[in-house]
Amino acid sequence: MTLEEFKTLLLTSGEFSGKILENEKLSKHSTMNVGGDAGLFVEPDSEAGFVFALKEAVLNRIDFFLLGGGSNTIFPDEGIPLVITSRLIKDQITYSDSTLRIPAGASWGSVISFCKNSNLRGFECFTGLSGSAGGALFMNASCFGLSACHNLLSVEYLDKNDCTVKIYKKDLKDWGYKKSPFQTGDKVILSAIFNVKKGFDEAKSAEVLEKRKTMGHFKAPSAGSAFKNKPEEEIIAGKIIDECGLKGFSCGGAQIAPWHGNFIINPEKKASCADIKALVEKVQETVLQKTGIKLETEILFV
Repeated sequence: MTLEEFKTLLLTSGEFSGKILENEKLSKHSTMNVGGDAGLFVEPDSEAGFVFALKEAVLNRIDFFLLGGGSNTIFPDEGIPLVITSRLIKDQITYSDSTLRIPAGASWGSVISFCKNSNLRGFECFTGLSGSAGGALFMNASCFGLSACHNLLSVEYLDKNDCTVKIYKKDLKDWGYKKSPFQTGDKVILSAIFNVKKGFDEAKSAEVLEKRKTMGHFKAPSAGSAFKNKPEEEIIAGKIIDECGLKGFSCGGAQIAPWHGNFIINPEKKASCADIKALVEKVQETVLQKTGIKLETEILFV
């Protein structure tokens, strides 16, 4: 099936609602502001439409990239044929019996706002975090001592092997630092259920936001931490990069942030994917030569 046929299928199915954009600039959909065009950029506005688009892509053997908030994603300069994103999904965050149901496409800003308005505690450490709930679970994001899986109870997902919707119940052995059971590529997160308590911690939320500002999270386009830490070996990537004298180092339009060794930034919004890859390789090569440590990337090159 061609992309044009796929577009027609969605628009005439009666099962899909939302937007389908052609030759959409991917730089608009990544916090790094980098990337070529998507041949088709599919934005379902409901979970049912999202599942339908995913199933049809899988069943018709059309390769696609699944996009959440784009906060950890570096798109290629040449673009990609098909992107399906969860970000327009209208289904609401809901609270019932001490549990919070969050759609995969929900931004953390919307989650924190909901918790604040509903006086719910549990996600204050994710205040100011970019990206989506599904993306954070996929990466098992960790912020100020809180991991995405910490309050997790279960996940609703689409199994790409048989195109059925299933429920995963949290098993601690499946999770670890930047590790989740959804990184195998055959499970698409649709929504998740988390345990929460009453009593939103306003002071904690404000403290976390201020820490992010102080650390320079919002100073320039970036994809957050570029390299993984190794907690079990007490290796902090930013500290090592700083000690190797690489803060402020540039390749083309990409730069190691002068204020944080583990942020790669796009200060003039002129960086390419090739620039970022070159900078990553330079950092890895220098750190390996000087310390013997092989840094692994946390950012995802599509």
